[in-house]
Amino acid sequence: MTLKRLKTHIFFTLAKLPMKGQWRCRFMKMGGVDFADNHAFIGRNVDFDTMYPENIHIGRHVHVTASVCILTHYLETRKAGINWRSGHVYIGDDTFIGVGTIICKDVRIGNNVIIGAGSVVTKDIPDNEMWAGNPARFMKKREKC
Repeated sequence: MTLKRLKTHIFFTLAKLPMKGQWRCRFMKMGGVDFADNHAFIGRNVDFDTMYPENIHIGRHVHVTASVCILTHYLETRKAGINWRSGHVYIGDDTFIGVGTIICKDVRIGNNVIIGAGSVVTKDIPDNEMWAGNPARFMKKREKC
């Protein structure tokens, strides 16, 4: 295990301790996740990918509620054997991610987006929309802030 990966595990483990969600993003930032500012809310039991945490960008005033999982690596199915591929996850400003959501693959979630609880996000979500379901689907447009 590399020193960088060990550092990530330590800070992500500390982030699992009981604390305010606003403080949790500081530990995640020290673990490698790219935060636009320190005004994000990260709920309890949120799992960020430890293989490529630097590939996760979280915008301003984002709320990531409890038990959300954000993955930046996935299985490459076009090659024989087990090969991993990395991707980037971008979460825009003023976004709300509901409880138990899984964000996987290489996706961009726009600004002013709401993702319903228990959703599985596998493709890009444009600005000012609400999505929910497994897989996540468009529900309706939101008014621009």
